[in-house]
Amino acid sequence: MYQIKLIHDLDLDSTLFSGQAFRWYKKNEWYYGYIKNTFVKLRKYNNCIEYTNSENIKFESEIIEYFDLNNNYYKIFENLDDHNAYLAYKRFKGMKVLNQDPWECLISFIISAWSNVPKISKSINDLSFKLGVEKKIDTEVGHTFPTPGILSDLDEKSLRNFSLGYRAKYVLGTSKLLNNNLDLIYDLFNYNYENSLKALLKFPGVGDKVANCVLVYSLKKSYAFPVDLWVERVLVDDYGINKKLSMLKKREWAQNYFGPYSGIIQHFLFHYKRQYNH
Repeated sequence: MYQIKLIHDLDLDSTLFSGQAFRWYKKNEWYYGYIKNTFVKLRKYNNCIEYTNSENIKFESEIIEYFDLNNNYYKIFENLDDHNAYLAYKRFKGMKVLNQDPWECLISFIISAWSNVPKISKSINDLSFKLGVEKKIDTEVGHTFPTPGILSDLDEKSLRNFSLGYRAKYVLGTSKLLNNNLDLIYDLFNYNYENSLKALLKFPGVGDKVANCVLVYSLKKSYAFPVDLWVERVLVDDYGINKKLSMLKKREWAQNYFGPYSGIIQHFLFHYKRQYNH
């Protein structure tokens, strides 16, 4: 078992179960999930993260990056003159915006379109169970997320067996584009927000909301601002934005208003609205 000393607050429940990642689960006091497609077991204990993984290797830098542990969210919200955002931050202090694997994140959010978290999780876990590589930690069994090559070898009908519906053709099309060419998304770490957004919008099934989710939850683009129905409610109910404005115009307004950390602020507002629907 390895340990990482925490320098900032971390709330694992709100971080892992707030709709940004879909393959984590909790058993007793331990959380099981995937970081860089490695099966991981961890918990918070005495202001540390205790962890192990299926490869039984030290994984400190990967966990620090994944949980954005070096980023001080207090400074972000302290310098923001906005009551709603600060209230959400105070309520979910310790929640972090994850830095996930871009490939899995992209497919996950294509699958997420017009669906709910339990259904999304089931589809992604079923894909991994059937097509991934088995990994074990003690008595727990996990499966890696399938590669673009494995998914692109299937046909649309086979993918529909994972309850993907019309999204099956988008998952297949995107997998084929990225087969042997994952640099198309990994290179986006080096692009600015606007160019990364343009690149992601070229993939099948990727609209403005999905692209912004991938940008903020896996590509470290804190300016990205996904607008789904919950975030739209926040903007209309709490900020007085005209409901008739397009999602794109609402997103641009929010980015102009919230600034360079729009994506992090968005996630707190989204989770707060979803939990309390005030």
